[in-house]
Amino acid sequence: MSKTKSTSDFEMVLEVHNAGDRVFLRSILDAESIDYFIIGETVAPYIFNSVPMRLMVRKAQAEQVRELLKNFSQAHAYGGLKRMLD
Repeated sequence: MSKTKSTSDFEMVLEVHNAGDRVFLRSILDAESIDYFIIGETVAPYIFNSVPMRLMVRKAQAEQVRELLKNFSQAHAYGGLKRMLD
């Protein structure tokens, strides 16, 4: 995240526990030019994905992301906590 962005401009949309899901989400969001970052993505692999990776998107794009991911089905590896925020 560049220094010109404020974390208060972002909101959490989804939590994942699987590196494959993270990569898949990145490909979708990059293709749609969504402004995002994933909290925990650099730490989770080192602690066996026991902490969630949280997808943070710009508040202005949150509804668009929810629509893009409405049919997204998370993998069930590493416990696979499924949580989509409304």
